[in-house]
Amino acid sequence: MLRKAVSLCGALFLVVAAPALAQFPAIDLTGGQLDVSGTDGTIWSSNITAPTGTGVYSPFLREQSNNTESGFNTDANPVPLDDKEGIWTHSLHYSDLVIVNRGGIDYYSLQLDANEPNGPNDGTKSLISLDALKIYASGDPALTTLSGLSALYDLDGAGNQTVYIDTRLKQGSGTDDMTVYIPTSFFGSHVGSSDFFYLYAEFGGSDLDPGLSSADGFEEWRALQTPESAVPEPSAMFLLGGGLMGLLAVRRRKA
Repeated sequence: MLRKAVSLCGALFLVVAAPALAQFPAIDLTGGQLDVSGTDGTIWSSNITAPTGTGVYSPFLREQSNNTESGFNTDANPVPLDDKEGIWTHSLHYSDLVIVNRGGIDYYSLQLDANEPNGPNDGTKSLISLDALKIYASGDPALTTLSGLSALYDLDGAGNQTVYIDTRLKQGSGTDDMTVYIPTSFFGSHVGSSDFFYLYAEFGGSDLDPGLSSADGFEEWRALQTPESAVPEPSAMFLLGGGLMGLLAVRRRKA
């Protein structure tokens, strides 16, 4: 759990918060909590070890900066905001996403791999806050700005909501620190069969504790996708290339 100072700061923030914007309790995943319900019907879990449903995971957004960072997935070049160029940042169709049913409700399953500096006995830099999460739809795969679009899902849609994450719970790149299930009812008729899925995320800007800022590690988003839609990571491409080269060498020797 986060230290008592966060709770005290949170209480003070409630006093001075603008009355027009409700301040919800933080979704605190720093103790390895599972299936924490958001105020908007979402489900949040930390330290996920196995996917729910049938499909594969593939990164579609990587962002990195110090203190605070923000970004969204796109095919635009150069990439906007704090996005990192490469195979990890690219467009994604809504039709690529697998629908997961839990308790009779359909969800999209999104995973976060947070890579903040940390060690087994040092939690001073391993904490980070997710302060904004918005999802959009567009027919253009290479947007450089999301202005002009209306968010179909907004973490702060009903009021100010923040998620706390401790990256020590699942150390190392390529492992999921958090999973969020977002009801597909947010999207419904607003999304066409050819529309692209845009996810905007903002980290490290929590008003409650500066210890939740980004320490220059990269954050990477994945989604549960159909196998044919997943883009292989560089390591997988290297192994595939190596295998093809080996087959060619064998064929040449036989010739």
